[in-house]
Amino acid sequence: MKSISAVLLSAVLSTLNFSSLAAQVPAFGALRASAPQRFELVMPPAASVAAPYSPYALKTALSGEQLFSYLHETTAFSRAGYQPSYKGSKAYMYSTADNSGCDGVPGILTFYSQVCVKGSSNNGENYKEQGDANNDGVVDTFINAEHLWPQSYFNSALPMVADLHHLQSTFATPNGRRGNLPFAKVAKATYRTSSGSKLGSEGFEPADAVKGNVARAMFYFIVRYSDKNIKQGMNYNSFWTSRVNMLMEWNRQDPPDANELRRNGLVEKFQGNRNPFIDNPELVDQIGEQVFKAH
Repeated sequence: MKSISAVLLSAVLSTLNFSSLAAQVPAFGALRASAPQRFELVMPPAASVAAPYSPYALKTALSGEQLFSYLHETTAFSRAGYQPSYKGSKAYMYSTADNSGCDGVPGILTFYSQVCVKGSSNNGENYKEQGDANNDGVVDTFINAEHLWPQSYFNSALPMVADLHHLQSTFATPNGRRGNLPFAKVAKATYRTSSGSKLGSEGFEPADAVKGNVARAMFYFIVRYSDKNIKQGMNYNSFWTSRVNMLMEWNRQDPPDANELRRNGLVEKFQGNRNPFIDNPELVDQIGEQVFKAH
């Protein structure tokens, strides 16, 4: 017999139709009455939902390590027949997930530079910077896929390398400058973009506009893949443990916007799972700093 968490997740992921979900509420109530833990499905106000995708917020009485473990289980890929492919993920990211548009036409808002590049291609080489639009001293000739948890730290292995919840579309130069450095607060920049992303001796600092996005992607990654070999060749304290508090601050300071919610729905449509920290950023604090540091 399925656990209450499995039943709830199956119902949520199998339909994003509110009327269909509402029809199932009595069944949920019966299940909750016999369950040892309490769960509440909370839908955000209609105005905050980027149609036609309907993000959900899953609030639970769990906290700490129990909540971490619960989210690990419920963030598994669930789309029937889905086979992770890095090539396929990049094509979908460029053409759909990150293609939120530029001034009413198709295009990608580059992650670190916050410069919009027009186009509808599924190939990053077809997105070229117009002049030095991000004022970093380089005119980039393509957009690349940034792994927020660098792929060198897990040997570019599947499914991590193809998981869109931690991939972002970036110009090649800021992508290369970040490399596999930790995220940090940079005091003196040796490289910067006009959006505020910058490189320094401390590491790489993303623009304020995407600090929360970075944090939620990193928390998702550690929840989903902490049981995988994701620490190859790194100083784990320098890269992760010492940065948890900062990332928690970024999550609070830069809450999810409509585009991040939209992307979460599109990624779910592609690979069958959501980033729960986008739907409910408070889950980060509900898990807590010490638990994240322990993984």
